[in-house]
Amino acid sequence: MNIVLGIAFGYLAICILYNFVFAISAQFRNLKKYTSCTKKNNFAILIPTYKDNNVILNTVNNVLRQDYPADKYQVIVIADQLDSEILVELSRLPIRLITVSFSKSTKAKSLKFALAQLPCNIYDSILILDSDNLLEKGCLEKANHALNDGYKMVQLHRTAKNKNTATAILDAISEEVGNAIHREGQRALGFSATLIGSGMAFDFNIFKSIMMNLDIEGNPAEDREINTEFLRRGYKCEYIEDALVFDEKVASNFILQQQRTRWISAQFMYARKFWLKELKKTITTNANYLNYALQTLILPRSMLIVTTFFLGIVSLLLLLWNKKIYLGPIHWLCLLIIMIVSISISIGNNISKSEFKTALLHFPITFIAFFKAFRKSSSRQSDFIHTPKEFVN
Repeated sequence: MNIVLGIAFGYLAICILYNFVFAISAQFRNLKKYTSCTKKNNFAILIPTYKDNNVILNTVNNVLRQDYPADKYQVIVIADQLDSEILVELSRLPIRLITVSFSKSTKAKSLKFALAQLPCNIYDSILILDSDNLLEKGCLEKANHALNDGYKMVQLHRTAKNKNTATAILDAISEEVGNAIHREGQRALGFSATLIGSGMAFDFNIFKSIMMNLDIEGNPAEDREINTEFLRRGYKCEYIEDALVFDEKVASNFILQQQRTRWISAQFMYARKFWLKELKKTITTNANYLNYALQTLILPRSMLIVTTFFLGIVSLLLLLWNKKIYLGPIHWLCLLIIMIVSISISIGNNISKSEFKTALLHFPITFIAFFKAFRKSSSRQSDFIHTPKEFVN
């Protein structure tokens, strides 16, 4: 029992300390501020959408109102199984509409289909958005500035568009904590920020070259593969904290379970790739590549909290039963406190105290959905799990 607890403690301590180091680093960040620059890149703004009839028009109209020269960006909607009336409405807007129909849809398939039709001599940069994303004013200017500053991939600050339920608030908290640890903290210590799936800007030619040469049509985690390939080629991802991209947070535990099943499956898939299939490449490529690979071994934060708490209770019970143990409740309590501190300092100002209390009270119920997602997850997951979008503000 002491050996088992010792191994568990060591693993959890590594996971928790990893989160803690980058959470602390984010508090002392000195990230570069981006505003605008003289050179204006030509942007292709790709918005793949799958059955998201409720939100796509709102998103497109928002992007068309960006304070960036109108002749320097083109909105390209990749419509997969939208209703005919929505397609008619989209066709009336000053955008390029590409319709697709796959027997088995994925975001990667839509992106590759669109990229095959876009010539390399027109666009300088590309911005990938989800069908529910709304851009704050200045996002394109800031992304353009960073790309002209030498970066080839840039992650904008994705934040909650809605906090209309306790589940949505928990999802919003998770997003902000992830931003602090995996983007702000990483950049503060000189590492590459981690892509998050949307609000991502790239050098057009490099992005197209990578996408068209990857066999990822059936990959439900295309952002991880893109991140991996850019890092492998030596490119570092910049993070722009004040370029806000508003993203819909899931409002029900059922949808949360579906979404997290996809995310955790992707983590398992890439942990297997980095540490079993391609170990030599993982440890010899470069520091950013290795750091990204390490992230696949870190338990999700909610699992860290609950697992540490549970093992602390186990150690207490063993102590009460007069069992000789080397790691008592105080050791587990210290780990738990470090993890809670890491999360608390990472939430930022986007979550109010009342919202935090609501989320805290709802956490046990939401964790059950998360645990179910963890059980259903697999490193060989290939099915596209769609997260429906419907919130319009």
